[in-house]
Amino acid sequence: MEVAVKVARDREREHALRKEGDILKLLKGIRGFPQLLHAGEDFIVYKFIEGVPFEKVLMDRKERTLVYLKVLELIQILDRLKINKEELHRLDKNTLVGEGLEVHLVDFERGSLGVEKRHNLSQFLQLLVREGLVGFEEAKELGKRYARGEEVYREVERALQTSL
Repeated sequence: MEVAVKVARDREREHALRKEGDILKLLKGIRGFPQLLHAGEDFIVYKFIEGVPFEKVLMDRKERTLVYLKVLELIQILDRLKINKEELHRLDKNTLVGEGLEVHLVDFERGSLGVEKRHNLSQFLQLLVREGLVGFEEAKELGKRYARGEEVYREVERALQTSL
């Protein structure tokens, strides 16, 4: 089995790497996230993920939208587990796309556990507005409702599906 190993380069990053290990423990067994094998004080080991960073994948608009729908599913999982991923306003390096447009969210060093105020979807809506897949006013309204704790995922999903 191929593995990926992340090692803290300095003391400051040790905390971030331990936090990432804690987050990956919660995500163990869930498709679309790195599968942690071992975590130490200054390193983590997880199964290697076959994929290409989102920014380097050549996709047409339909394929991009399908990837966004998969990211939306992963956001729902993160929210349910009270994990804020961070960096969902851009997917470039921290999202890997594999065969069949399989999607993996990686790099949780900046993430947070046990959050009461979720913001994964709010960040993602920023990306969807930039991509022209959701209108600004619609995203603003959905973001407000999401911040109040409303479940607006299906509405975001419908907005994405209309662009297919």
